[in-house]
Amino acid sequence: MTTIKKAYVEIANLLNDNKNKKVSTILPQLMELMTAKSSGGSDIGKTFLKDDNGEVFAVYCYYHKKWELTSECEFGAKKGTASGLNTMCKEGVSRWTKQQRVAKKAKEQLLDSVASGDIEVTDLADKQAEIEEAKSVIIEREDGQGYMSAEAVYEAFDQETAKAYDQETEELAKK
Repeated sequence: MTTIKKAYVEIANLLNDNKNKKVSTILPQLMELMTAKSSGGSDIGKTFLKDDNGEVFAVYCYYHKKWELTSECEFGAKKGTASGLNTMCKEGVSRWTKQQRVAKKAKEQLLDSVASGDIEVTDLADKQAEIEEAKSVIIEREDGQGYMSAEAVYEAFDQETAKAYDQETEELAKK
């Protein structure tokens, strides 16, 4: 008996079950088995998007939980990442850092309040939960920039590219 590699077991089973069928009839099933599967959605596993020239034009900001165009949002450089950019926009980093600092200070004050008797020990868990909740609030960008999906980014980017092309064409026509 031949030992089949784990990755090919399903394909081998399909072929064995359909020995007398034409390849064209089982090809769709084979293609489904052989095609790389995404991990749940088109945006999953992607943290940045590149244009046709290989330039990063959008990054998924982990603070805002949205896709942001690099032309409209500032991202700090970060060595060691595939995009070369931080995973949060500068505004997001600033807000996240501030929220962490405020939460840390609030926890310290909470312990002081318990020690001094201002807060009952029974209320401690509720107060800690409030601090954690406040720390995780996402403050939206003031300019409203951001897209919920990579598809929306591509659509907006294509519109911006078309708009820029139209402007260039108009300027050339005026000359």
